[in-house]
Amino acid sequence: MPGVHPKLRVIDGSVGLDGAEALPLKERAYELIRLDILTFRLKPGEKTSERLLATRYGLGMAPIRAALPRLVQEGLVEKTTERGTFIAPLTLRGVRDTYQMRYLLEPAAAELAAARGMDSARLDRLRKVCESQWAPDEDDAIIHILLANRDFNLAIAEASGNDLLARTIRHLQNLSLRILFLGITQREAANFWGTGPGNIRDAIVARNGPLSRQLYAADLAAGESCAMRVIMTLLELESINLAALKSARSRGAADE
Repeated sequence: MPGVHPKLRVIDGSVGLDGAEALPLKERAYELIRLDILTFRLKPGEKTSERLLATRYGLGMAPIRAALPRLVQEGLVEKTTERGTFIAPLTLRGVRDTYQMRYLLEPAAAELAAARGMDSARLDRLRKVCESQWAPDEDDAIIHILLANRDFNLAIAEASGNDLLARTIRHLQNLSLRILFLGITQREAANFWGTGPGNIRDAIVARNGPLSRQLYAADLAAGESCAMRVIMTLLELESINLAALKSARSRGAADE
């Protein structure tokens, strides 16, 4: 229904807002910090601390202290004795590595899901969230769209029947969220949903494995292209002296 949208929430590992109060404190801390990292409320490279995070979420130090090692393990937080605690930076290498892994794993998961067959109801529910008539000034619209996009991909991964594959793709999807939140607009996200995902859903439901793989790979390439277009327009990159970078690389090669 236009103007009525589900609240974000935590269900079956999907990150959200509603329902966090029902979780144990250390789990609530983990989910809330992770959500803010994935949605750029905590910026890549931002310095933080257990005390700052405890104040931010109204939680004690113990839940924050318990949550941080998990976030460090997932590559979302960096914590050292010398430098303290930082939100993990987002680098061009990280973007490239994330998409390279996604190309290797996710189209294959789509093919496996098609071969096994899957219930399309969950995919349809997620598509409806993204295709809703979001108000242009609705702050959380982009969050709903990108989290639904992530969960659409996770539903396919889980339908592959390979738990290890699904867990790995879940991690890659979370890393990809930060990339997309770097600058994709609500309009771009909504337009993106009007193309590839529907065709992928139809191919999987039709149990056409090769077509599912092909369409998923094409959709992934379109998403990577959109993300890189945003990254390459960042003002910081515009001021880099490329000749100096080439000289530095040449000196490094000569020293080896």
